[in-house]
Amino acid sequence: MPRASCLEMPKLAEVEDAARALGLESTSRSDAARPSRPWEKTGYIMVDRKGKTRSFTLKSLAQAIQRSRQTKPKGKPS
Repeated sequence: MPRASCLEMPKLAEVEDAARALGLESTSRSDAARPSRPWEKTGYIMVDRKGKTRSFTLKSLAQAIQRSRQTKPKGKPS
């Protein structure tokens, strides 16, 4: 994927919400960790791509997450 489309450290809940918004079926586990960092439970998600390519699905998820991040208010208003 192009670097401009990538997201740094998306949360599992954000990816789940984006998949749901795109109408994709998904299964996730929040207690899974990478083998190199067993103490860091980042989780994972498996998405049914419905015949689309992996790169198309990843780009669509990244765009949906970016949109949701832009619409959420930043911090508490003063």
